[in-house]
Amino acid sequence: MKNKFLLFFCFLIFNSVFAQQIVGSWMGELEIQGNKLPLIINIQKEKDGYKSTLDSPLQGAEGIPIDKTSFVNNELSFEHTAMNAKFKGTMKSSEIIGTFTQNAMVLPLTLKPFDKTKNKDKTLEVIKLSNMAESLKKIDDFISYLEKNNALAGEISIFKDGKEIYAKNFGEKNLPDFKNTNELFQIGSISKTMTAIMIFKLIEKKQLNLTDKLSLFFPQIPGSDKITISQLLNHSAGLGDYVQGKNDARWLTKKATEQQIIERIIEQGLLFDPGSNQQYSNSGYYLLSKILEKISKKSYAENLNESIIKPLQLKQFHTAVQKPANVYKSYSYNTKWNLINDFDFNNVVGVGDIATTPNNLNIIINSIFDRKLVSEESLKMMIPDENRFGRGLAIVPFHSKIFVGHSGGTYGTNSLMIYNGEDNLSISYSLNADRLGIAGNEFAVAILSFLYGVDYEYPKIK
Repeated sequence: MKNKFLLFFCFLIFNSVFAQQIVGSWMGELEIQGNKLPLIINIQKEKDGYKSTLDSPLQGAEGIPIDKTSFVNNELSFEHTAMNAKFKGTMKSSEIIGTFTQNAMVLPLTLKPFDKTKNKDKTLEVIKLSNMAESLKKIDDFISYLEKNNALAGEISIFKDGKEIYAKNFGEKNLPDFKNTNELFQIGSISKTMTAIMIFKLIEKKQLNLTDKLSLFFPQIPGSDKITISQLLNHSAGLGDYVQGKNDARWLTKKATEQQIIERIIEQGLLFDPGSNQQYSNSGYYLLSKILEKISKKSYAENLNESIIKPLQLKQFHTAVQKPANVYKSYSYNTKWNLINDFDFNNVVGVGDIATTPNNLNIIINSIFDRKLVSEESLKMMIPDENRFGRGLAIVPFHSKIFVGHSGGTYGTNSLMIYNGEDNLSISYSLNADRLGIAGNEFAVAILSFLYGVDYEYPKIK
């Protein structure tokens, strides 16, 4: 009897130790189309098991309840039914190594212990712009370091008070098939901001309302009688992501028809009730671009020219149907630079197809906030509220500073366009070759750190 009791007592200690190991916050990064999306899971012990919540800092989401959480035999699993998301991983030392799945995506995810309290203190630290000349010198030294070590290629533009104070194209000569005639970069999902601008122009002309239902234009889409234009704009419609193929994740590297894309959107159905949640959706903006064409009776390219290009007198600004030839290609690195098979951008018109320069992106983001492209009322509707996603604009936080803009990623080019009104500062860049994995988020952190006097350690290059 004594031995049995001792064995049971040891079993309790064993399980208690492992419970303590798993309780707390764990952070990892999902890499999606070249962009890194941090996720934090917060685990608590309950009498009969565990409960947890999920934070997505870049999406402004915190405390999302997880439906099922299990930690058995050193294996952690959790599931969120509405988002159709699951994780399963094994604890090894102080890490949990596993796989995150959502809809058609299957992505590796490694979770590490994370101290939310310390991170929050750091985030709330009040920061101010440093001496601009010194900051720009640090930025230039950093970019030269990356270029010299063949680590990154792209172009950056920085505006202060509406004027360009720094610009640099770098690393392109290190890539195969370099052409000095190239000028443009694929800006990916920053194209969505352009689509949103043009939708708001329709609203200003009273040709469309934010409350109009999707069923007016696409009644065959599941839930279209509940989905509003507003929900399509701020990613709360509940639609999936047609860019993710069913059997081939990168199915849009080859030309698809509009019918095939609509069928894929129908097939994915609703992930949650419209308006009850936010989840980034390429499908919503594909439908918005088609609604724009239906109402205006003009092509996306014609609308772009009328609403953005002509008013701002932009050059080197093209949608996919115009077949721009002087675009920098995307590259990955594996002992040498290799050309990436990127999107057929005709498949993502209005979603992620525009090719332009970082200078143009800064002109656009400044013009939005100068009310040159949309009205005061429209701008208020575009800017995010307590959520990360507004209607065509998103929040990009850096410590105590809040920037507003949009990011964009193709299969090999990462872009960013952000603006801070307090400092009247905007930063735009496109990076088309990255062998360090810093293009998705780290590059922006570095640039902002130099501008605001925050300590930053250069990435090590082997």
